[in-house]
Amino acid sequence: MVFNLTQTLILLLCSTFAMAQSIPLNKLTGQFDEKKDDNFIALDTTELPVNKKGMYLQKQPTQQLIKAYRDFKKAHPNIPFIVVSATRNYQYQNGIWQRKWDALTAKINDPQKIAEEILKFSSMPGTSRHHWGTDIDITSVSSEYFHNDSKGIILYKWLQENLPKYGFCRPFNEGRKGGYLPEEWHWSYKPISSQYIAQYKALLKTDPNTIMQTLNFVGHDKIKLEKLIKEYVLMVNTDCY
Repeated sequence: MVFNLTQTLILLLCSTFAMAQSIPLNKLTGQFDEKKDDNFIALDTTELPVNKKGMYLQKQPTQQLIKAYRDFKKAHPNIPFIVVSATRNYQYQNGIWQRKWDALTAKINDPQKIAEEILKFSSMPGTSRHHWGTDIDITSVSSEYFHNDSKGIILYKWLQENLPKYGFCRPFNEGRKGGYLPEEWHWSYKPISSQYIAQYKALLKTDPNTIMQTLNFVGHDKIKLEKLIKEYVLMVNTDCY
């Protein structure tokens, strides 16, 4: 009995490792078109409320998010539960980064400080969890909403107590020693995203150049790229590993 259980656990671990190893590099870094990927679905074709059309997510987390949404609405029919961000590919993230970089170069002369300022609120292209099709932002991207607005407080309490039941974790929680500021709105589908971060971590440990050579965003060659990637990709809630 013990042997069979141990064998089963080993097989599950090996399967998870194999799946993680099979994720293509372009999927890790968001260098693909999610709209043309059969594993992704347009959220505006589902019952999930969205704040704009054209947002996509992998199918499995979408199914689980719909279940969570239905249950939330049964409990709180008058409180907003809206997907405000989902998959953002490299090109999309690069546009965000470029605009912010251009705006800050007039105020800051040090490229490293420019990058650190942008990273308070936005990811470097190729390093965002939103590339993976597993992560969403819900209702608001303001911490004030979740802590000071009556509806936001109820939503946040429900998300914390219930989203893990559907497979979601909150990657940017309080108490971490680096990385992004806390984000109450950002939730990640752990059964898949944990495989992505496992492979990302393995590549950063064994051959970081494999990732870095695919990144060509403005300033990438003027900052401590490897150090920043390791901090902002890997310093997440331990519950999301």
